[in-house]
Amino acid sequence: MLPGVHLGAARGNQAVLQHAALYTRRFHAGREVIAIAEDEMTLAPESVPITSDPWMTGLANWSLMVLGSEWKAYCGMWPQDVTAPGVMWRMIGMDVRALGPSSYEIQKRMTAFLLAEDANQEHAALLRLLEALGTAVKIPLDPAAKRYLRIVDPKLSLQPEEPAEGAAVQGPLTVTLLQRTSKPVVEAPLMQSVFYQSKMR
Repeated sequence: MLPGVHLGAARGNQAVLQHAALYTRRFHAGREVIAIAEDEMTLAPESVPITSDPWMTGLANWSLMVLGSEWKAYCGMWPQDVTAPGVMWRMIGMDVRALGPSSYEIQKRMTAFLLAEDANQEHAALLRLLEALGTAVKIPLDPAAKRYLRIVDPKLSLQPEEPAEGAAVQGPLTVTLLQRTSKPVVEAPLMQSVFYQSKMR
């Protein structure tokens, strides 16, 4: 390999090519790779686990109660040292819909990926999650504040369609979570004084 040239899998971690004409396709160990000049390559930001979305973390924790203590749950991506069995949730869509002048509804579409020790364990876990999602109706978001997420349209597809270029990758299990929220009340300014003038004589 020439100095200053990196070999990256064509479908692995993607890089932004500033000059597309300067890269060439090669094959290494039976896989198509791309040779990119080092000074013409800008790496994409490294993926990190999602910890700031309480919907996703709540769904992940709920999944562990369904699958059992031997499973581990992740959000957004698999860690480098992941071991089976594990489930990873990722958000693939979001929508906000107004319900009226004082409330709105938030919808998030989630998808699950499973890493099992064999096909039988994966199949059983998928069925267990699907049945639990179909019967639970809602999952807790903040039980102390009596806040819950409603479960809508859980689906299982053992043969997911090939995603379009640039589209979010979808796992075999998908579900929509909903929550209705009230809009913040805007207080009107208080009157400082009232002026009254009588016309009676």
